[in-house]
Amino acid sequence: MDSLGPLQIGYACAVVVLSYAIRGGAGFGAVTIPLLALVLPMKIIVPVVTVLGVLSSCSILAGDAKHVIWRELWQLLPSSLVGAAIGLYFFNVFEAATIAHSLGAVVLCYGTYAMYLSYKPRPGWPLPLGLLRPLIGTTAGISGTLFGSMAGMFYAIYFDLKNLPKDKFRATVAAMLFVLGSVRGAGYLALGAFNREAMIACAFALPLMLVGTLLGNHIHTNLDQPLFRRFIALLLIVSGIPLLMV
Repeated sequence: MDSLGPLQIGYACAVVVLSYAIRGGAGFGAVTIPLLALVLPMKIIVPVVTVLGVLSSCSILAGDAKHVIWRELWQLLPSSLVGAAIGLYFFNVFEAATIAHSLGAVVLCYGTYAMYLSYKPRPGWPLPLGLLRPLIGTTAGISGTLFGSMAGMFYAIYFDLKNLPKDKFRATVAAMLFVLGSVRGAGYLALGAFNREAMIACAFALPLMLVGTLLGNHIHTNLDQPLFRRFIALLLIVSGIPLLMV
């Protein structure tokens, strides 16, 4: 942290505002860690982004908790917690590049497919989504814990397949990320990830996150449903690319 110059600090500040504006608009965002990793070590970024993500979800839910589909949350939660436990186990010992490339390819392909469908009538999903739910939850838990902020992509895919209205989509994703982030944060705390540098970075980033979330709320309010779906598809495409480059 002490070695950062003015340009690096300015870049990091801009990334935090931008990424949480995206998260405020969509309910999730996965660009924070890849962009911050250019100037900060992962051992600082992951716990900091976890704290900011939980607080960002709180700010969204403060006004939109009434839109959360709690049934969906409780159905996804068990497999997500299993995935988080697996991710915590491998957090310090697992070479994550291979799984990152695989997940990135899946997200990129689905984002491209969702963008294509946003310009056409959406066909029904051919298989019962209940069969997909355990896989989505476990994958979200593992990826979110190993990479710090990637779980939202997989919840977004699931809720996009369910065709949720934008308010329910954002609120339910934010609620899922709040629960999962709280569990991850407790796990990182037990692993000693919240050192002095991470806490200082949290303190500096918090007001920037709040500014970004406010901007995101404005974006969300001004997007109609078709544009919101294209926004989600574009975000999935952009989020998948960094995983291919891990």
